[in-house]
Order: sequence, then structure tokens, then C-alpha cells
Amino acid sequence: MSYPLLTKLNDPSDLRKLDPLDLPALAEDLRRFIQEETQTKEAHIRSSLGVVELSIALHYCFNTPEDILIWDVGHQAYAHKVLTGRRTNFHSNRQKGGISGFTKRSESSYDPFGAGHSSTSISALAGFIKSAQLQGHSRRHVAVIGDGALTGGQAFEALNFLGSEQAPCLVILNDNQGSIDPNVGALQALGSYREWASSLGFKYLFEEQGNNLQALLKIVNEAQSTEGPVFLHLHTEKGRGFRQDIQRKKAPSAPSFQADFGSFILDRLAQDPKLVVLSPAMLAGANLLEAKSAFPNRVIDVGIAEQHVVTMAAGLAADGMKPLVHLYSTFAQRAFDQIVHDVVLQSLPVIFIFDRAGLVGEDGPTHHGLYDQSMLADLPSIRIGAPANGKALKAMLDWAFDDLQGPLFLRYPKDSYRQDHEDLWRSYRPHWWHEASKEKVLISYGSTASLVQEAATKSAWGHLHLPVFRPFPEGDIREQLRQAKRVVLVDENPSGGSMDADLRKLIAEEYLSIAYRAHLLPREFQDHDSRAGQLNRAGLGLAGLFKSLEG
Repeated sequence: MSYPLLTKLNDPSDLRKLDPLDLPALAEDLRRFIQEETQTKEAHIRSSLGVVELSIALHYCFNTPEDILIWDVGHQAYAHKVLTGRRTNFHSNRQKGGISGFTKRSESSYDPFGAGHSSTSISALAGFIKSAQLQGHSRRHVAVIGDGALTGGQAFEALNFLGSEQAPCLVILNDNQGSIDPNVGALQALGSYREWASSLGFKYLFEEQGNNLQALLKIVNEAQSTEGPVFLHLHTEKGRGFRQDIQRKKAPSAPSFQADFGSFILDRLAQDPKLVVLSPAMLAGANLLEAKSAFPNRVIDVGIAEQHVVTMAAGLAADGMKPLVHLYSTFAQRAFDQIVHDVVLQSLPVIFIFDRAGLVGEDGPTHHGLYDQSMLADLPSIRIGAPANGKALKAMLDWAFDDLQGPLFLRYPKDSYRQDHEDLWRSYRPHWWHEASKEKVLISYGSTASLVQEAATKSAWGHLHLPVFRPFPEGDIREQLRQAKRVVLVDENPSGGSMDADLRKLIAEEYLSIAYRAHLLPREFQDHDSRAGQLNRAGLGLAGLFKSLEG
């Protein structure tokens, strides 16, 4: 397919040479190009299609990269990437060795600040503005936020700061009426952005035709000529020009932890009127949309507000309700203080589901769920477990609801599981999946069970599965390792969040003759790749495991 205008552009300096009347045709080129180049990959498409015209207008009106342009979240930035010298390798988006699906400092000078998690752009912009003041830079500063990110509290904090500074800057709200799920919150519902922005010291501008290039050029130029901080509110069409005829990559239909979680919660809500399910804007990813439809008052989307959702759950628990908080592991990092101070310290019975735990594939290092157990490992009186498959997930959720004695955490990966191994799971206490040997023992935790089972059956090792990390089941393991001479742990966690230290301590105190080693995640940020590729690189594939067993 040919792109007559787009192929003439190598960077924004070429874009600025075009006649403004040529820009709508360029937008159509760009919109078709993005869709053709991403059709075989899982990717965020609709968010970027909605800001094609805005991306063109900003690079046309501002002198990037000297002027600072920061995109919130980053998955709105596909058009930006194509316009800033990454057109010829855009096909490698989210693939091993290719460009990232998000903005990334090491990838381009046009990405002054990396992104992946939401609501950070305005705070970062405040840092660039303060730096410019201190160093005497005369550049301009722009942040684009939207696609739900303005529901995040950090954005509010940053706007409050910038309003007090009264420094020239442009904050653009890409109001596309949605994020992954529909937007929530009073600002959206009441349409009170003008009053709110003005109360924070911003000059408010609005443009209804956010996908009209001539209107955009006019309003952006008006913003540039306005003194002090400007809040530009644009209505855009998410997924504008989305082509239904393109056959895109679809998620596999194999049984997944997410699907089983959603069906379990739907049933449990019908049984227990005290159950309240809370999520920070991830109902679709959690497979909770059906539950939301059936029980709209007890399945609550709070927006992108992880700190708020945890403390709200703590309040529910303190008043006798049964809250369950669903968080992606990588986003749970932002609520660690609330988990410690508001839930664990008060021993409140909140159930946490940490979804996307472990390596996540093409989303890459901003989204890996590697640090939740490391953060939680030393907190007193908590329970942490990881189901091996769907049967285990449902049984462990029953355990969580039937034994509400304080905070409990369950974690699982963004992955399917092997149904032929489901009958091997029998209890949340340590138990054997394969007893070919009790002298040579492979130990699995959570979703590594199927990998370890395959290795054990092909190498005549025993396989001991541990579903619970905290409290560490020391008594059970001590008994089950009585005959062991070699022990290998396989755990999809870095060392700080692994049971490796607990096993080493137990072996050193009880079984000095055991030869022990562990396969853990290395202390590194793994780039985007398939989940299988990332596991292999980390030594958690069959080949690496067999090599270890032979040694």
C-alpha cells in the first residue's frame, strides 16, 4: 500500500514544510499506515487513531524535540512515533528487538520522558518546566493526557502545583469519552472541566472538533499566545477510522486465569450480598464486565486510582463488608503505602487479586508484575498464594472468602493454563504432583507448576508443589524433604520476593547434605518479547531447566 505524503517525511522538520491544506490527507495516510503495520500484533490501536490529527498539529506547531512534548501512558503515541523518525521500523512495534509500544527515552530524542503507567505526564512536565527556569531554557512545554488518565490522583496533584507556579505551559486533555473501560468520575459526569481548571489557575480552552486539523491548528496557536498555564480540552473520536476489514491478532481462546476469575466472581456475588468488588479501571482486563452488568452497585470502577481503591476497600472491611480488590501487579506498586498502612496494619480482611503477576510479554518492562511479593514478603500476619490453574484459583478463592481473618493476596499471570494438569492440584498446602523420586525434588510455586511437572516426568525427578508463599509452610516442607538429596526451586519471582531465602534457611538448619539451587527471575528489566521468550531468557524454560537437572 502506498502512502504518498507520509513516505516523504523523515522527521517533524519535514512535516513543517507541508502546506496546512495537505495535512488532512497526511492524517489519512498515517491512520491507514498504523493499522496496516499493527494488524498482526496485539496492540493499543484505537487510542492512537483518535489522536492522529492532534499528533500532526503538535509537531507542526511546536519545534520538537527542542520543545518538550510528553504523552501520558504512551499508547496514544503511535502516530507520534511514526512522525518522529520511526516509520521504517514501526512494523517491529512490541516485538523482540523492536520499538516499544510506549514512549521510551532511550528510543528517541522525541520521547523526553518514558511512560507506560498513567497519570504521570503533568508531574514530569512540571519537572521539565522547573529545570528550564533554573537553567534558562526558552523552550515550550506540552503534556497530552487522556484515555482515562485524568482519573488518576497524581494528575490532580501536578495540576495543583503548576497552577500555583503560573509558568507558561500547555496541558491537553484528549477527551475521547473512554479508556479501556468507560471513564468515571464527577469531572466527566458533570462536564465541569472549565470550572475545575480555572479554579486551579489555568486558562481553559475548548475545541469540540478535536479531529479537525484546521480547528486544531487554530486552537493550538491560540494556546501558544496565551500567557501562563493553559488547559486545552479536546473532544476526539477514539478509534477514528478503525477498519473492521483488517484481520487482527486475537488473544488465544485457551482457558485463562482471567476468565475463571470473572466467572467465579459472578457466581459469588449472587451468593453473598456483602461482597463488593473494586477495580481501578481494569474491569475488562479482569473479565468483570458481566459481573458489573449484573451487580452494578457492588462491582465498582473507581478510575485509575490505585491508592484510593485500596483505602476505600479498607473502609468497607472496617464496616463489615467483604471487599475484593483487583489490581494488575505492576499498578499495585503505586498503592503499597495504603496496603501497609490502611489494610495490613489494621488487620482488615481485604482480599487482593494481583493479576498479570510475573512476565507479561509484549507490554514489556513497564508492565511486568515482578515486585508485589518483594514488597509484601516481610509484612507480618499476611497470606500470599498463587494458583497453578483454574481449579486451584477457584479453590483458593473459596479459601479466601471462607477464612476472612485479615488481608489475603492471590496472584496469577497473564496466561492460559494446562487443563490436563488440573487434577494434580489437591490443596493449598504443599503436595506432590509427581513422586518418581523423593531424593531428587523439583519445587514449583504458583503457575510454574506445569513447567515443573513436565520437567519432572521427563527426567524422573519428584515434583513438590507449593501454592502458598506466606505464611511459609515450613513444617510441611521439612517433613516432605526428609529423603531429599538434591532440590531445585523454580519460581517466577526475583530473589527478594521468592521462597528461595526461606528454603535456603530451612535446608541450612535441617538438611546440610542437600544440594540446592534455584531458578529465579534475574534482577533486570526485560524488554518486550513474547511471554515464552521472556521465560526462556530468564532460565525458566524447559531447556534451561533440563540443563540444571543434568548438572
